[in-house]
Amino acid sequence: MPAFLAVLALAAQTTTPPPPASPEAPAPGARPGHANARCRDSATVPRFAGCTIRECLERDYDEAELQAGPVDASGDFPRRLVEGQLSVVTYVCPAAATLEDIARRAQAVLRRAGFALVYSGEMYHNQLPGLTARKGRQWVQVVSEPFDEGTGYTVTSVRAVAVETPPRPRPASQRRGRKTTD
Repeated sequence: MPAFLAVLALAAQTTTPPPPASPEAPAPGARPGHANARCRDSATVPRFAGCTIRECLERDYDEAELQAGPVDASGDFPRRLVEGQLSVVTYVCPAAATLEDIARRAQAVLRRAGFALVYSGEMYHNQLPGLTARKGRQWVQVVSEPFDEGTGYTVTSVRAVAVETPPRPRPASQRRGRKTTD
């Protein structure tokens, strides 16, 4: 056997396998039962008993198109484009939780938290029960969805950027400058 093959064989026997990759540390506030350890529960609509997080998305700034009314005869529906800090969390629940029950529970939670309903009913073109609500600059949309594993829901939350209001004109008595007459 040539010398270089002997060296390679010896090196292969003495190398230690690399240590197993350590799992990523969970995000602060993360709870067990998440498909992704970096996902956190929605701050506006809690995780219902028996549900787990399927996926999530968080962005410091993005826009979301939220449904603001029912689908009309043409198949279109009123939309509200909201820009700001975006969070989307999708939960998967046991099949025992019906889509309608999930929507009712989410609506009750939001009303108790002081949110006003913008729209509640069939969402998009899929006739899925859901709702859109608002409290100040905070917008929330909850859509119940069927999954292969059971049922579930997606919570889209947007903390809208502050909308600047145009300055109001001062009353004539408070205006400065030269007075003119016709």
